[in-house]
Amino acid sequence: MKKNGIAIIFLMLVATLVLFMQLKPVFQYPNSILYSKGGDAQKSYFNFAYYLKYDDGIRHDGINYPYGDHLQYINSHPLYVQLVKFVDKHIYSVADHGVAILNLTMMALFLLALPFIFLILRHYSLPRWYAGIISLILLFLSPQFDRIHGHFEMVYAVFLPMYWYFLIRWRQGKKRTLWSALLILAALIGGFTSAYFVAFFTIMILGVLFVELWNHRKNLSEYWRTGLFLFLVAVIPLIVVKGLVSATDWVSDRPNNPYGFYVYHANFLSIFLPPGSLLKNILGNTINMDYQWEGRAYVGLPATILAASMFITGFYNLISKKKSNWKFFKPTKKIEVFFYASILVLLFSMCIPFKYGFDWLLDVLPPVKQFRALGRFTWIFYYVFTAYTAWFIYRLFRLLKIRKLPVVATVLLVFTIGYWTIDAGINIKRSTRGLLNKNDKFEADDSEYLARFQEAKVNPDEFQAIFFLPFASTCGDKLLFEHSLNGFSDAMKCAYHTGLPLVQSFSPRLSYSQALSSIQMLASPAIEKTRLNDMNQKPLLLVCSKEKLNEREQWLQNQAEVFWEDQYITLSRLPLSVFRNAHKQWKESASEIISTLTNHGAFSSDTNSNSIIFEGFESNENAPNIFSGESSFYSRKGQKVLLDQKLDSTFPEGDYELSFWLYVDSRKYDMPRAEIKVFDSSGKQLSLTKMNSRQVYDVYNGWIRVADKVHLKAGDTLQLLIKDEYVSVDDLLVKPVDSHVFVETSNMKLFNNYPL
Repeated sequence: MKKNGIAIIFLMLVATLVLFMQLKPVFQYPNSILYSKGGDAQKSYFNFAYYLKYDDGIRHDGINYPYGDHLQYINSHPLYVQLVKFVDKHIYSVADHGVAILNLTMMALFLLALPFIFLILRHYSLPRWYAGIISLILLFLSPQFDRIHGHFEMVYAVFLPMYWYFLIRWRQGKKRTLWSALLILAALIGGFTSAYFVAFFTIMILGVLFVELWNHRKNLSEYWRTGLFLFLVAVIPLIVVKGLVSATDWVSDRPNNPYGFYVYHANFLSIFLPPGSLLKNILGNTINMDYQWEGRAYVGLPATILAASMFITGFYNLISKKKSNWKFFKPTKKIEVFFYASILVLLFSMCIPFKYGFDWLLDVLPPVKQFRALGRFTWIFYYVFTAYTAWFIYRLFRLLKIRKLPVVATVLLVFTIGYWTIDAGINIKRSTRGLLNKNDKFEADDSEYLARFQEAKVNPDEFQAIFFLPFASTCGDKLLFEHSLNGFSDAMKCAYHTGLPLVQSFSPRLSYSQALSSIQMLASPAIEKTRLNDMNQKPLLLVCSKEKLNEREQWLQNQAEVFWEDQYITLSRLPLSVFRNAHKQWKESASEIISTLTNHGAFSSDTNSNSIIFEGFESNENAPNIFSGESSFYSRKGQKVLLDQKLDSTFPEGDYELSFWLYVDSRKYDMPRAEIKVFDSSGKQLSLTKMNSRQVYDVYNGWIRVADKVHLKAGDTLQLLIKDEYVSVDDLLVKPVDSHVFVETSNMKLFNNYPL
C-alpha cells in the first residue's frame, strides 16, 4: 500500500505538470482567465461568482428577478458554493474570486480522478508501472475534460472512478458498513453538485444489481438480502437529493419534459470513432456517421480494436458452424459484473429501448426523461471498458511471453501504450484549444466598470434590476429566444459588478409562469405586464448591445433614457411607467375605436363583415384548456385542420392577419407547428406560410398569440393546419391587416384578438 501511495504522488505530479504546460496562465493567474466566453460557460461563471459575492441560502437572486431561482437548478454547484461561502464569511475573504475558485476546482477535481483510476487498475492485478501509465492515459483521454468549455460541474472527473472504487471495495465483502456509508456520501455530494452524478451512481448500481440477479437466478434466495441492501444504497441518495430539493423548492411548475432525451444520446460511432476521424471524412457522404457530441466518449484505438475483434468473433460464431473460442475475451471475475453492467448502461445511454417503441416506460419512470443528455451516461462505459481493455492487453502480453513470443508481446504493449498516448494527447490538445480567454467579465476589481456610472453621475442603487436587449430567454424548451446572446453577456457583467439582478434567465428548468412573465415584458402594449406587480417602483437598468433589434426591442429601447454608451453597449434608465402607460393608452384607444364599430352579430368591425372569419371553437367538448368562452379546440396527437374555407365572391382582396391563441402545454417540449396554405380556385397552392410559434412575446395566462400575414382574394381556399401533441387552440381570427374587430365571448372581450 505504501508503494501505491508513492506511485500515486508521482502520477499526480506528472499529471499536474501536463496541465501546467497546457494551461500555465490558469495556475499563475486563475482569476484572469475564462475557459470560455460562450453562453453556457459564462452563465456558469456568473451563477457561481454572483452568488458567492452577493447571495446566501438556497436561493440565487441574481437571475429571474424578482423571484430568483433554486441553486440546484442553475448549475451553480450548490453544495460546494455553500462551503466556499462559509470560508468567505468565517475564514478568509474570497468573494471577489469566484472565477479563480471555479477554474482551480475544475483542475483539482479532474486530477483527483487519477488515484482512483490507478487503484482500480491495481485491483485488477496490473503492475504498478503499467497501471500508472494507463491511469495517466485514461485520465487525459476522459470525455469529461472536454466539458471544460461550458458544463463545468461535468469536468469533475473524480466522482465516477471514486464511486466505482468504493463499489469494488463494497463487493469484496469486508467493512461493508464503511463502504456503504462512503457510497451514499459520495452519491449525496455528487447529487448536490449535479443531479447527473447521483443518476450516474444509481444507474451504475442498478446495472450491477441486474447482472448479479442474473448470475444468481438459480439461487435468488441466497442473494436477495445482499441485492436489497445494494438497491437501497443505490436509491437512498436519489431519494434524499430529490426529496430535499423538492422540499425546499418554492416553485411548483418546473418543466418535466425537456428537449433532448431522444436526441442527445450515444451511438457506437460516438464511442469507438475519434472526433474528426479520417474515416468519417472519407465515408461521411456515403454512410451516416454523425453522432451527437453529448454522446461522445471515445475509448481510444486499442479499445476500439478490441471491441471490433469481439464483435467479429461473435458474428462469426453466429453464422459459422465452426465456433471460435469466445472465452478468450471473457473478463476476469473481478471485473466481470462491472463489464456487463457497463454494457447495459451503454444501451441506456443510446436511448435503448425507449426509442424503439418502449417510450411508454417513461410514463412509468417519469424522472428518467428529465435527463436530456443520456449520452453522458456513456462515461460509465468509458471507464469500465478502458480498464477492461488495459487488463486484457496485459493478460495477452503475459500469454505471449509464456509462449516464448517476447518480441510480439513487446510490440503489442508498445503499440497499445503508444496509440493510447496519442489518442490522449490529441484529446487534451483539442479540449484545451481556446481555453485561455481574458477575464474581462467578472474581474475582482469593480472600479473600472463602475467608473462608467460615476462618469454619468448615476448610482446603480437607483435601479432595481437589469433588463437586457437583444432579448434572450427560454421557457422549458417551449419558447426560445437566442438569436443573440451578446446582450446577455453584457448584462451578466453589469450584474456582477453592480450587484443588480437580471430580470431574464436562461435556465431550461425555470418555472413556466415566471419564464412566460419575463417573455411578456416585450409583449404588445395590449397585454398587461404581470411581472410588474411583483416589482417595486424603481426603474430598470436597460443594457443593450450595439446590435440590430427587432421591432418590439427597438420600441422598448426608444422609451428608455440613455445615460452612458460606448461602441459596444448602451446603459439606459427604463421607468416601469413605460409599460403601464402604454397599456393604459392602448385600452383607452381600444375603447374609443370599439364605440365606432358596426355590430355584425357575432362581432363588431370597421370593415365588411364578409372579410372577417372568427372561430371560437365553442362546439367542442371536454377541452382541457380554455382561453375564452366555454370551450376550445384540442388535439391529443397528429396533424389537424383548424380552418378550411373557400372564400366566396364577395371576399375583398388584400393583406390579412391570421391570429389565434395557442396554449403552452408542459407535457411536451417544443411548440405545435402551424402552417397557412392558400389554394386558388383550381386547387393550385399559391402560398405556404410556416407560422412562428416559438419566438412569440404575446403571452397571456399561459397562452401565446400566434399571428402572421397572408394575401387573400375571392375564390381562394384558406387552410390552417397544426401538428403536434397536446394542442389547444382558441379564438381564431382572420381580418384585414388595418381593420379593427371586437368580439365578446361569455367571459372575455377581445379587441383585434387581444384580451381587453
